[in-house]
Amino acid sequence: MTALARADAMLRDVDHESLVIVLSSGGSPLDGESLARLPGAAVRWQRVEREGEAACVAARVQHGDPPEQFGARIREWGRVRGWAVTVARCRPLG
Repeated sequence: MTALARADAMLRDVDHESLVIVLSSGGSPLDGESLARLPGAAVRWQRVEREGEAACVAARVQHGDPPEQFGARIREWGRVRGWAVTVARCRPLG
């Protein structure tokens, strides 16, 4: 099962979409599968850039929790991995 299929299977009610940027300058490895491991979210689009130890993932992520809760949740998820996370809400889905 692919990471995207796993994320789809975990989601029940997806009401929100956010743009996410994750930056790493040497914390835990950051790659194209990193956001796929975020519980309760599905990555719909992403781009990964890497130069040496630095990496950046930009993604469009769908999630069921309200944007404020999702932002706090993904920032903490990234913080414990040594990453900086920025989140911008998109239009509501539906």
